[in-house]
Amino acid sequence: MQKNQIEIVTLEEKYFVGVSVTNAFQRIDRDSIKEANEEFLARRSEIKGILNHREYVCPHFANDVLFTYMYCMEVARIEDVPKGMVGFSTPSQRYAKVRSIDKDPYRLIKSFLEENRLDNNPRSLALEVFKFGEEQHVNNADIYVPIISI
Repeated sequence: MQKNQIEIVTLEEKYFVGVSVTNAFQRIDRDSIKEANEEFLARRSEIKGILNHREYVCPHFANDVLFTYMYCMEVARIEDVPKGMVGFSTPSQRYAKVRSIDKDPYRLIKSFLEENRLDNNPRSLALEVFKFGEEQHVNNADIYVPIISI
């Protein structure tokens, strides 16, 4: 996929296990997000059935009050979720996908959705997929925003 090129993709049901953090949306506590990341990195070896050891997924959602961000590994199935972690699945879903190194990927997707009469699915999770060993930044990730038709 070329940089800044938006694709519509369908991902089948996926299973995740990881560490989550929730903050007040108006005052996101970067330290608590950093601590969740550190806990995830220290404990990821406890997660069973990992499908891809080279990447991790950060599902997230927000409303006007709260923001939840998760550091997860995709797993074959949810089993024996380690204490203090969360295990969950996402249903088969259509997404707008982009990877951008020089523009805000969320703005790119928002413009694309508006131009194509599509809308974000607010009842689902956006996904950021990162590779271990690379800087964690939205311009260094595959971004998936769940969509519905208007």
